[in-house]
Amino acid sequence: MAGTFEKPEIVQEEVDILMIGGGMACCGAAYEIVRWAEAAKAEKGVNLKIKLVDKAALDRSGAVAQGLSAINTYIGSEQDPADYARMVSNDLMGITRDDLAYDLGRVVDDSVHLFEEWGLPIWKTDARACVTTAPSRSARVCRH
Repeated sequence: MAGTFEKPEIVQEEVDILMIGGGMACCGAAYEIVRWAEAAKAEKGVNLKIKLVDKAALDRSGAVAQGLSAINTYIGSEQDPADYARMVSNDLMGITRDDLAYDLGRVVDDSVHLFEEWGLPIWKTDARACVTTAPSRSARVCRH
């Protein structure tokens, strides 16, 4: 039986990694940790039990922001992750960990490509200033 607000149900579980929060940081970290856990299992036979908990249902919690943040951070092949790290440092008046910003810039495009593979239409501008949607769509708008 589920608990109530006055008397919540207590569930005890043993896990190797407990991630708390459905916001963009935790969901992004959870996605990455699963990749590392799969590699650990393949290389060393280690089977990690990972759990992410949040106070709300993830489909309507802060997890939605992870996708928006990744799309806004997309740097593409024309820029270097160091450019992104400099932009973050300038934006936050130098109060940053440049190594972390660089690492995010190095891998953030992978997340956007996954969103696209999963069917999220992503608008892009080509060299002629034409806006196109994801490859599965046929819309094309050009500004001349």
